[in-house]
Amino acid sequence: MISDLENVGIGSFACAFGDLENKPENIPDFDDLWQTVSFGTDFTEMGCTTYRKMSGPVQDYVVDAVRRTLRDSGAGAADVDHLVIATSDPTLALLPSDFAERVLIALGLDDCVPHLMSYQRCCSSLSALRHSRDLFADPDVTHVVMVALDFVPVDRDRILPYAVFGDAAVSCVLTRNEPGLVRLSGSAVKADPEGLRGRDTFASRKTVADRALAAVLRDGGRELGQVTKVFAANLHKPLTMFNASAVGLSPDRLHFAETLSAYGHCGNADWMINLVDYHERVGIRSGQTYLAQSLAPGFYACALLEGTAP
Repeated sequence: MISDLENVGIGSFACAFGDLENKPENIPDFDDLWQTVSFGTDFTEMGCTTYRKMSGPVQDYVVDAVRRTLRDSGAGAADVDHLVIATSDPTLALLPSDFAERVLIALGLDDCVPHLMSYQRCCSSLSALRHSRDLFADPDVTHVVMVALDFVPVDRDRILPYAVFGDAAVSCVLTRNEPGLVRLSGSAVKADPEGLRGRDTFASRKTVADRALAAVLRDGGRELGQVTKVFAANLHKPLTMFNASAVGLSPDRLHFAETLSAYGHCGNADWMINLVDYHERVGIRSGQTYLAQSLAPGFYACALLEGTAP
């Protein structure tokens, strides 16, 4: 059964960003709001110049992303056994109770089981990726679609510590015995008790990051030096690079600045957006190892991805 899980390919990533483009500085009282939540930091150093906002029903963006994923993969609606949606805690509270039903009906997924992953904030999608892969323990499963979703309806609420949030839905498909673009070779998520209580410090954040990275490298049978590129969270650029250095990740291996500039921090969708952007700019290479990473108050998550495309 383990070999079956190892032969699950992940590919056909599709991004659906909010259709409205705006500058953070256009949000009323932006400077005061930023200093209130990120006191003492210079916003211009963050690296975010614009963000995207959804103007229509959120399910439309999810449906658009999944449709493009299925079209690219060649899979039909009847082929999809499970739909796994990941979102951060605040977004979960904004979704209608029949959200899954709306998405399934719009896509014609008549024989598909929906799943929801949350409560790990911006780390939720990395847990969802492992859950999606583990669904292939059922020998009848052939295709699983995973979606990472985050959005903020009120612009003033986009400004949170060291981040300006943008809206996005990103999907991919996991397929048995297909190479895809990458495969999951290791996964880990760890909790920071101090962060859960709102008392996280540099020391507690470093401790949880070290624990998660050690676990994912052990799970994937890799060393940190073998990682080609890190798909990081789109947080305040100086802070992101400092945090990476603190746990042994060379800042020049991080890929996030380009998407941070255009889209801001899209919550738990960041690592997927950055993987897509890197693949378009450079290309995911077969046999190379990549690290997807996310962090949030109370959590640190990461996944090792092995390039499989020719």
